[in-house]
Amino acid sequence: MNNSKCILFCIVFTFLSLNLFSLEVSVSTSIYKNNSNPYIEIYNRINAESVQWISQKVDSSLIISNLEYLVLISKDDQIVVAEKYNIQSPSLEEQVDYWDMKRFAIEDGLYNLKLQFIDLNNPLDTFNFDKEIEVNFSKTKVSNSSLLFLTEVGTLETSLPFQKASFKFEPLAYNLLDHNIETLIFYTEIYDAELSFDDTYFIKYFVENLDKSGFEAYSKTGYKKIEPKAFEPLLIEFDVSELKSGNYKLHFEINKKDRSLVSSDFAHFAIYNPVEDYRQNFKGDKAFETSFVHMLDGDELNYGLKAIFPRVGNLRSDLINQIIRNEDLLPKRYFLYNFWSSFSTDNMKKIYEQYMTVAKAVDITYANNVGHGFETHRGYYFLKYGKPDDVIFVEDEPTAPPYEIWIYNYLAETQQTNVRFLFYNPSLVTNDFILLHSTCRGERNNPRWELELYSDAYQDQPNNFIDSRNMPDGFNRNARKIFDDY
Repeated sequence: MNNSKCILFCIVFTFLSLNLFSLEVSVSTSIYKNNSNPYIEIYNRINAESVQWISQKVDSSLIISNLEYLVLISKDDQIVVAEKYNIQSPSLEEQVDYWDMKRFAIEDGLYNLKLQFIDLNNPLDTFNFDKEIEVNFSKTKVSNSSLLFLTEVGTLETSLPFQKASFKFEPLAYNLLDHNIETLIFYTEIYDAELSFDDTYFIKYFVENLDKSGFEAYSKTGYKKIEPKAFEPLLIEFDVSELKSGNYKLHFEINKKDRSLVSSDFAHFAIYNPVEDYRQNFKGDKAFETSFVHMLDGDELNYGLKAIFPRVGNLRSDLINQIIRNEDLLPKRYFLYNFWSSFSTDNMKKIYEQYMTVAKAVDITYANNVGHGFETHRGYYFLKYGKPDDVIFVEDEPTAPPYEIWIYNYLAETQQTNVRFLFYNPSLVTNDFILLHSTCRGERNNPRWELELYSDAYQDQPNNFIDSRNMPDGFNRNARKIFDDY
């Protein structure tokens, strides 16, 4: 890649900063009761991009994540629950979010719940959660458990992580419905209905848009007729595909036959539905209608979308894939226009062209027979973090495939100094370098990278291979020295 293109990339790169990496956990709490005994369930979804992954000792092709998890529940300034656990991910080939659930018995009252998560592979990285919880099940009339939002439900034969009543489920992370979810699902349990009803009663549910007011704020009303029982599990779902992104409240009511209210509850959720937002926001927008995206054909639109993959998070990467698969050109134009206009409405076309000049150069430089050059590991990380300050390429070590070490003196995205990436090419196919190890937060961290890089040096492997991380010193094995000391 010539120097002018590299300088150009540095200029464009200043417009494209990403959020800092930090440990992120979606925490959902739900209060239930078994007979007369209340209990709380705490569901935790660990964001795979936010934790440090390391290679498994036995099989370095698999990665794992480890967290320390502290639970404190207090009432009237007295601690009633104090537990510490380790949460370990399954052994995985690639980073995937994973779940944990803990259940604790509690009595009626007002509680403070404090959670702390510590990344054991990066102990300075923590996540804290604090929430006030009220437990107050009536002993004289009908009541219900918390309203728990779900992202997926299935039969008991499915591999979903949790079970309730006669089905398995996965809670809705962050109470957020993204562009892939068109149905709102919630679960609740009704207790002691026979204390309030001798005959049929009704539940009513409806959605309130918290970003609107008046009559137009309410929608999606539904009813269900129920016979009174001591225990009634309810699983309810309805379509929300036409709702724009925003903040919403689900209202839940238990009513008599005459529709008079006996009990009510609510829960907040959010919707991220960008394509619907684009349709409504850009309809009749002259700036959009006259923008450069209308000069791009289908192939150019798809190419431009793929080129910004490294610059968007997982949520929007998934959205891009969905938009690319769709033959409709309008959502493609919506997305590109929205992405580039967020940096500058006046110079949007110029910034886009500058970035695409670099993306095309990266495509050529790192192209292989699988896909575009910016879809390879090196091309992806070049566009994600920019041009490295130093690159050391090695191809003459007899017991290692060609490898390349990238050095960044400073990464603004993670606020780290002296960041290293090591790519290697075990297949020996042109430009088929893959990431073996990195010191960058949120990227693959493989403590056994040296053993894997020099796996052809059979006779020099350490005696305790499973627990070892380093190769013994040897002639013409320089990767460790370059990686640590260059």
